[in-house]
Amino acid sequence: MMRGPCLFITSLLGLLVVASSARNETSFCKRPPSWRIGDEEPMGGAMGQVAVVALLQASCSFCLVQAANMGPLRDKLSARGLTNISYIIVNDQSLVSKLMYPELKRRAPAGIPVYDQLPNQEDVWEILDGNKDDFLIYDRCGRLTFHIRLPFSYLFYPYVEAAIISTYFEDYCQNCSFYSNITKNKLNETFVNSMTDVTPEQRPEKDDQQENKPGDRHHHHREGREEEEEEENNNNQQAKAQEAPDQSATTKNAINHSKKRENISKTSKSD
Repeated sequence: MMRGPCLFITSLLGLLVVASSARNETSFCKRPPSWRIGDEEPMGGAMGQVAVVALLQASCSFCLVQAANMGPLRDKLSARGLTNISYIIVNDQSLVSKLMYPELKRRAPAGIPVYDQLPNQEDVWEILDGNKDDFLIYDRCGRLTFHIRLPFSYLFYPYVEAAIISTYFEDYCQNCSFYSNITKNKLNETFVNSMTDVTPEQRPEKDDQQENKPGDRHHHHREGREEEEEEENNNNQQAKAQEAPDQSATTKNAINHSKKRENISKTSKSD
């Protein structure tokens, strides 16, 4: 039952790795270069957690939407037990983005920190080899598992969510002790729920007495149509029977009228 969705997601993520790693394939399964915002190291306390770093530009209207949509994504995963995740937003270093930083911070969900880069510091986006709307996913040992770029990084697509779930349960890079108690059964269950968006309580229960096979439904449908056609034929026959006298009278009148026209025509020729 759960095998199909998991195979689908595994294939999806394999395609995602190929599509998103062409430019920084040497960074995968490695910890990123150390980066700071002022005196703070945002990923310093993320060891043991899955870290999600979003590179969002405050001067970009769609980036503001992306920031806001991180809240529903976080809540959705949290409701399914994926709570040990650190979410981080890093603003662009440009002057316009710096001026718009308060708006980005306002749009971001409560509890998700938004970091504004200092003008003279080394650009964090360049350190991470990132661009606008990129999402970088790090495993519990701080190693990069997915670098999701446009258009895959749009949150109304399933790629970011699938990458987070996979990284949460799967030790892709191996030898990370934080994954020792994670089971693949939980991964399968989470994937199924995530793709169907229906909890077991919301799924309708099957009624064996009322459930019909496809052949049975078609059989009943044909019987219903035959009854309707038979009833319609009976009604048509009754209507024709009622209209028959009128039609006969109309035919007789037409014949008489034709004979009168013939007689008039003969009289005119004789004259």
